[in-house]
Amino acid sequence: MPYEYHCRACAAVSPDRHSRRDDAEDELVEHRRLVHGGLAPDGGDGVRAVHDQARGDGCLPSGSWLAALFLLAAVLSNCWGR
Repeated sequence: MPYEYHCRACAAVSPDRHSRRDDAEDELVEHRRLVHGGLAPDGGDGVRAVHDQARGDGCLPSGSWLAALFLLAAVLSNCWGR
């Protein structure tokens, strides 16, 4: 699962998702140094795991899951039609 840095104080988000949590934490430290003078922002910040393959926040099924569901429905409707 990929990781990204998110700063709530200035609404900054990682431009890239990182495969390792340590890389996203390095970005956190660099952002604090450049933008907030090395201090943690008042609004809070952190590294969070994000969904990579699902759409949105992961509540909706991905496209391949929908295709498999459609194929199953097509096969079942063909069996019941006889």
